[in-house]
Amino acid sequence: MLPQYNTEQLIESIKRRCTVPTSQLTYTDDDFVKIATETLLDEVVPLVMSTREEYFVDYVDVSTAADGIIDIPDYCVGSKLRSVCYMVQSSPLVLTNLPRIDLDVVAGVGFNNYNVLSGFYVQNNSLILYPNQSVQAGTNIRLYYYKRVLSLAEPAAYCQISSIDTVAKSVVVDVVPAAWAIDTVINAVSSVQGFKTVNEEMTITAVSSPTIFFDNVDNLSVGDYLSIQGYSAIPQIPVEAHGYLAQLSAVRILEGQADAQGLQIASDRAEKLKRDLLVMISQRVDGSVRKIMNPNGGLRLGSGLGRWSRGWTGVS
Repeated sequence: MLPQYNTEQLIESIKRRCTVPTSQLTYTDDDFVKIATETLLDEVVPLVMSTREEYFVDYVDVSTAADGIIDIPDYCVGSKLRSVCYMVQSSPLVLTNLPRIDLDVVAGVGFNNYNVLSGFYVQNNSLILYPNQSVQAGTNIRLYYYKRVLSLAEPAAYCQISSIDTVAKSVVVDVVPAAWAIDTVINAVSSVQGFKTVNEEMTITAVSSPTIFFDNVDNLSVGDYLSIQGYSAIPQIPVEAHGYLAQLSAVRILEGQADAQGLQIASDRAEKLKRDLLVMISQRVDGSVRKIMNPNGGLRLGSGLGRWSRGWTGVS
């Protein structure tokens, strides 16, 4: 059986890293999971993102409205986008990067200058195409973004798929969580390293333990983990970062226990793990030198695409 990286294993790792007997820890499994989730979101994800190696990057294609307003997806880390492109054609894929224009510049330029300045500006949690008449409604805009990892589910709140019946739209699991019933909304996360969310929304239509029936079983595989929507049985970070997550969680627990000596030892260990982790996750392709290109230069855009021109229709 392949190694499992679920929260049950994470909790055991946290306990091993605490320098006090388990009997002295007043935390429940739910407490451990909540501490680990806070640590994951507050410290581990920002560290991994700081390597600028495209971890957590995903995309969504958005069809533009007549007003040129595109909402930033609500599942982005920090409501932050990696890049914004318009789709010149889908097969083969050709994208053109859209430049961001500072709001102060837009406010002072005036519409008559759209031929020399076009792109988008950010307003609250939306992108505003400038000028919005420069692209027809229905044009595909591709938003690359940093996808927020799911919160961690405690061991009693998830299960693992043993078999799948695509005709009956059902799965057999190791154990059905007690709180699950008809109309409960579930998501599925792969147990394979990478731990992608393979199905973001499945609604339970019937339960006959150990079988669960859903409205769909799209993209599921044996071994996937099922949890309440918004939660994951596995931290969705590189495997090499799981030990660092456990160590930082142990630091927080020892801090809560007011164990000064244990806290210092655990903190020193966390710093070493941090240095080692950065060595492993930085420069993801060692044999390939990254080339830096002007995102609006001729080499990137190609002939005739140097400017996002008014009236461009695109191919979607």
